Amino acid sequence: MTEILEIFKAYNGTGYYCILFLAALIYLWYSETNKTTRAIVVITPLLIQLIFFIPYFYKIYNKLDAGTYYRILWLLPMTLVIAYAGCRVIGNHVRMGLAIVCVILVISGTYVYKNINITPAENAYHLPQECIDLCDMVKPAEGKERVWVAFPPSLVHFVRQYTTEIQLPFGRDNMVSTWKSYENPLYDLYCGSVMPADKLSEYGTQYNCNYFILERKMRVYGNLEDYDILKIGETDNYIVYRNKSVPLWDKVAE
Repeated sequence: MTEILEIFKAYNGTGYYCILFLAALIYLWYSETNKTTRAIVVITPLLIQLIFFIPYFYKIYNKLDAGTYYRILWLLPMTLVIAYAGCRVIGNHVRMGLAIVCVILVISGTYVYKNINITPAENAYHLPQECIDLCDMVKPAEGKERVWVAFPPSLVHFVRQYTTEIQLPFGRDNMVSTWKSYENPLYDLYCGSVMPADKLSEYGTQYNCNYFILERKMRVYGNLEDYDILKIGETDNYIVYRNKSVPLWDKVAE
């Protein structure tokens, strides 16, 4: 039971969101009379939370997929329930309800851009513009087969969100230690402070990489050109290289 409580505590962060959710459930329990709506915004969330705190269910789930039990909480329609409860409060008590909801928003809310993980959107994709520029440099033209590109670990999360024309030799599965993914020597190279040119060529060719993208601050040991790795472009923080040892496949020509 201790593990379950720790997961629940970590999921709720500061606790404001959880408190608002529970308060909304209590309010809707007494105020919501429509049976269908009540089943969606009250009964279902309560059942999910009840199941989440059952130790036997936790043990069975962990045997099937260890380390992801927190995802049960993703099923809770927290935003929906809180927003609906707020609308009901304002609808039932217009002036007082509006004042209460505004006070709660001010007290429990924070300025989102103070969070280091949240920045103003640079484009319509809500992705780092530099990552999009890099993808545009290496993604295949129409009629060409998809390419394999090794990106720095800091960018792999964004590539697939932008295009499916680029395949990655390593990704998020290698970055999450609890997933116990298979070893990837190319990923280990990218995690180091120095990039050996010979190893980059060896492992890059082993994983059929057509392109390498390296951070400017990455120190390279050896001459990449000696291994047919040629610079083809750059951005403010990254340099793009073409691995001539791995040919590009033209599916139209095939």
